[in-house]
Amino acid sequence: MTTKNLFSRRDILKFAAAGTGLAALGPLAGIARAQEANRKFVVMVNLDGGNDSLNTVVPLNIGAYHDRRPALGIDEPLALTTGPGASSDYGLHPNLGGLQTLHGEGALALVQKVGYPNANRSHFTSKDVFHTGDTSAVNANDKTGWVARYASLYNDHSLGCISVGYNAKALQGPDVNLLQMSRLSSFSYQADGRYRGESARRLEVAKWMLNRQAASGNALSVKNALQAGHENIERIEEIVASYVANVSYSSSRFGQSLEDISRLIQGGGLGTDIYYTGLGGFDTHSGQGSTGGRHPNLMADLNSGLDAFARDMKAQGKWQDCVVVVFSEFGRRNFENGSGGTDHGAGQTMIVAGGGVNGGSFGGDLTPADIRDEDSLPMEVDFRDVFSEIIASHLGKDAAPVFPDPERLAGSALGIL
Repeated sequence: MTTKNLFSRRDILKFAAAGTGLAALGPLAGIARAQEANRKFVVMVNLDGGNDSLNTVVPLNIGAYHDRRPALGIDEPLALTTGPGASSDYGLHPNLGGLQTLHGEGALALVQKVGYPNANRSHFTSKDVFHTGDTSAVNANDKTGWVARYASLYNDHSLGCISVGYNAKALQGPDVNLLQMSRLSSFSYQADGRYRGESARRLEVAKWMLNRQAASGNALSVKNALQAGHENIERIEEIVASYVANVSYSSSRFGQSLEDISRLIQGGGLGTDIYYTGLGGFDTHSGQGSTGGRHPNLMADLNSGLDAFARDMKAQGKWQDCVVVVFSEFGRRNFENGSGGTDHGAGQTMIVAGGGVNGGSFGGDLTPADIRDEDSLPMEVDFRDVFSEIIASHLGKDAAPVFPDPERLAGSALGIL
């Protein structure tokens, strides 16, 4: 008796597809290319909700800062007066000690006054701009993410760019199916919840059935995608099982997402250029706090995750190959509101870290007029210039087709890398 006699094509494909996230490995699902020993990669950290840059990177010697923030102003930020690119103009929030250490090592760049032309203060619109990299696509039905465009151009297998713990529109596009997952532990083949211990054997059976099944046309494409998806599932399960922790990550969602990214990097063999994750809760209209409260707690979570990740990459010998980019959809107002918080603003300070990063402050320095006379920080650096420099100088790819927006005001290289 043959497999064909036992099962219909629909039965086989339904059984074979019983893997969490397998659909995400769709038509472009391919066997992940081997990861080179010194493969460069980028980790995007999206601070969701609009981070208050002025209480993250604090301007010093500008009296207007405290004048406009009598309750929220930071009195004693962490000094940035040692190491390459040392500055007496800025300090970090007191909960960002790990980032202060990176700055002292010359591995932390602060890019001031980052935004995009004619900034919109709606979360939804501004997120669309940052995720698509295109102001002209805000009201379009087809909103192709800039990471998806990058993958389509340069790394178009399903694991070429990966999002962990954050649903990123940046990875969505009509021509690619990139992997997005909440946790690595949930990414496994589980055809029957009553017998989870048998998942490996069931996966082997599914692969055997697919190999035996004749297919052509569209069915062949589905079969090939499922076979590749199964191989990727198997590889990721091996990575999870063989992971050896170098550092302890926090139990927060952000900390666990970074540890999952570390697992994938340590496992190798995925050929991933861009990892994407995020941390939410930054819409601090009320009860923001200065050194204690909502925003300080978020700073502590951010610091704990990034500090552990940097130490982990150093232990793995990957820090020189790594660039971490921390950004939000917009900054917040220069002044505190009547509810002990800050409202939606425009410009922000973007943070870039990594072993090959030139430490220091980039973009236009903050001036008393920027804080005293404006309601929020102005924009002098287009965020796409920052992303483009990282794509070109770190990943070695042409960034122009990744950010084709005709309204983009492309500037000169910043020198971050």
